[in-house]
Amino acid sequence: MKSSNKMIHNFLIEQSKRFPLINNEIEKNGVLKIKKQNLDLFSFIAKTIISQQISDQIAQLLWKRLCAQLNTKIISIESFKNINYLKNILTKTKISQPKINYISDVYIAFTRNEIMDYTLYNKNDDEIISLLLNFRGIGPWTCNMLLIFYYEKLNIFPENDLIIKKTRDKLNILEKKKINFRKTFSPFLSIFSLHLWKMSKRIL
Repeated sequence: MKSSNKMIHNFLIEQSKRFPLINNEIEKNGVLKIKKQNLDLFSFIAKTIISQQISDQIAQLLWKRLCAQLNTKIISIESFKNINYLKNILTKTKISQPKINYISDVYIAFTRNEIMDYTLYNKNDDEIISLLLNFRGIGPWTCNMLLIFYYEKLNIFPENDLIIKKTRDKLNILEKKKINFRKTFSPFLSIFSLHLWKMSKRIL
């Protein structure tokens, strides 16, 4: 990343000085950074689809179970010989049928080169989102997770994330004012979002 983690942290601290509680929570969190992913694009999208509308704990359990089915710690698209093998493994992992269908659609899109990592890499945020929203099971939340955690974009604010939404609303109450989070913490909204997820465990 062009901006150093410490510089971003200092920026967030400075911007939050008008909001004592937020400032204190960011201080408590310390310097946060986006963790580099060890998955290829297909596997990241599949993992994110699995994580939709379930707790992190259950999502992690299902992913570990999928890794065990494939006898590997790192899953890639090459882990699946064909579409039938993919569906069979996902079924054995106890993934829900709708999510199996969504992941299967994405798998087919990759085999047809309708989704290609290097092509998306050269697109801007809106172009990436526009392309991916054409596929069943991929909505704004999944796109935001991809932009933050796979492409490591620094200025994404996933307001449709349930925890982000609840934490944002609670902070407005605790600070006793309506805060324009986008304006205040841009151009580092992704890192600010990491802080919201972390502080949510203390303030919700």
